[in-house]
Amino acid sequence: MRNAVATAFFAAGLAFSAAIPAGAQTVVDGSAADLNPALVRSIQTLVTRDFKAPAEAQFRGLHLSKSRNGHGYCGEVAIGPTASYVPFHAILEPGGTSSLLLLSDHGGSVEDRDVATRLLTNFGCVE
Repeated sequence: MRNAVATAFFAAGLAFSAAIPAGAQTVVDGSAADLNPALVRSIQTLVTRDFKAPAEAQFRGLHLSKSRNGHGYCGEVAIGPTASYVPFHAILEPGGTSSLLLLSDHGGSVEDRDVATRLLTNFGCVE
C-alpha cells in the first residue's frame, strides 16, 4: 500500500513538475531532504499556483502533517527572498485531488484568520 501511495505521489509530482522551471523554487532549510523530490515539487506547485512569480518562492519547514489521511504536508512559503514566511497546509491525494490552506489567504476578518490558525495548529503546521 505504501509503495502504491509513493508511486501515485511520484506520478502526480511528474505531472506538476512540468509547470515549474527546473530548480526555480528553493527549500532553504533542507527540510525536504527526507521527502520524495516529485512530492516536494507537487507541494510547491500547489502552494504557488496563484503567485505572480512562483519561481521566486522560497520554502522552509516542510514536513508531514498530523492530518488523519496521511496525505497532508506543512511548511512555510515566502513569495521572494525578502518576503515574510507564511504557514500552509497542503493535501495531495493520490487520485490527483488537492487542497491548500495558506494563512495569508485568510487575512480578511479576524474570525477567518482565527479559524485558519486553529486548523494550521491542529495539523501541526504552527505552534
